[in-house]
Amino acid sequence: MKNIVLGSVGCLIAVYTIVLCLSIYSISARKNEIENCMAQVLEQNMKEYYGTGKSNREVEDNVRQDLAQSLHSASELSVNVKACDMEQGILAVCVLEKFILPGGSSKSICCEKTIIVE
Repeated sequence: MKNIVLGSVGCLIAVYTIVLCLSIYSISARKNEIENCMAQVLEQNMKEYYGTGKSNREVEDNVRQDLAQSLHSASELSVNVKACDMEQGILAVCVLEKFILPGGSSKSICCEKTIIVE
């Protein structure tokens, strides 16, 4: 009987450790994906629209659309364009992603990037 109890406790600890490792990996992978996609989208939009006659509103909508398409995720994604001025070459974006970890708890990640033309 003692071995059964010890074996089941050992299995529970192993399962808990695996779920914890998956949660940490999930957070790290999502944050990396958001940061990389934001950098690519901001650079691409700055190259495409800087110095053109496009309105800032059109550029903001395009940035939101590009980020939504680039981030392939079933989680809730919120894109906030903080600053957009294509005449001076400033574009600042904040992305908030809310998702559920493998353990069942909810987590949110917020990443901000600013790109300035020199």
